[in-house]
Amino acid sequence: MQLAAETSASKSKAASFCSISFMSYLSPMWRAAIYLCSASLTLALAQGPSTGDLPPLPKDATVYAREAFQHQLEANNSDHTHWRYHIHREDEKGAQDRDVIETKEGEIARTLFINGQPLTAEQRADDEARMKKLMEDAGDRAKREKRLKEDRDKGDQMLQAIPDAFIFKYDGEENGQVRLTFSPNPHYDPPSRETQVFRSMNGTLWIDRAGGRLSRMDGVLFEDVTFGWGLLGRLNKGGTFSVVQSRVGDNHWEIVALDVKMTGHAVIFKSINVRQIQRLSNFRRMRDDLTMSQAYQLLEKGDHPVAAENQPISAHPLQ
Repeated sequence: MQLAAETSASKSKAASFCSISFMSYLSPMWRAAIYLCSASLTLALAQGPSTGDLPPLPKDATVYAREAFQHQLEANNSDHTHWRYHIHREDEKGAQDRDVIETKEGEIARTLFINGQPLTAEQRADDEARMKKLMEDAGDRAKREKRLKEDRDKGDQMLQAIPDAFIFKYDGEENGQVRLTFSPNPHYDPPSRETQVFRSMNGTLWIDRAGGRLSRMDGVLFEDVTFGWGLLGRLNKGGTFSVVQSRVGDNHWEIVALDVKMTGHAVIFKSINVRQIQRLSNFRRMRDDLTMSQAYQLLEKGDHPVAAENQPISAHPLQ
């Protein structure tokens, strides 16, 4: 599943200019972080064996991390189930809550709240028009799915690069999770501009001991990151991100929390100040053959709307 936030990323030509020069480098880093986490820090052992029944950890923590990343990629590519969930998102434009349904034709979402308030009649009409256009315009859906596939491919490429880009060290165990620290591998040669950021990042990673799955990633930029010798853009030292996922049903794990804080500039001193929060909750499995038209009818029928930010999440909370 891709975050519903990505489904609303419509860009004008002016915005694209900045995106090419700066945000296109930053966004894949977030996506890679999002892909990294696939277990609950507190509940992941509920359906797994006890740690006493597990084989010993590899002596080299980087080998152990590499195995977990490979397991994550395989899970991403093999799980094609569809889900309904609530998402709360906050960024520089404000806050939104949406009821999202995944289908075999893509995602469709109904807006529940804007800045914590129910929609006005005008806002509701605009939201209905947006959903109908998505449902009826096959060409628009195809373009959106193409963009999302490109995003997924970029995220997978960066995920594959991480075991080579960092050196991992064991840092203890907690709640059935193996905790590792990571720091840049001095011998790593970034193959793309996107992966340059790995040379300036360190942090902590958790891996579910029983499932061998990635649990949480907290990262920080310990130095400025520049693109095009600083002419195209810069990420300032001190930027952070944190991503957590949880088992939400059967053996399906999803993102429940994302927190990103980044500052910098793009294209001759254009200021960048990113503060993004996402909380996902109330996951329900949907039929694998569900169409977008059927999902639209379910959204029109509606549930009692509850803001996702107020829903409990079965994972370690973000600070």
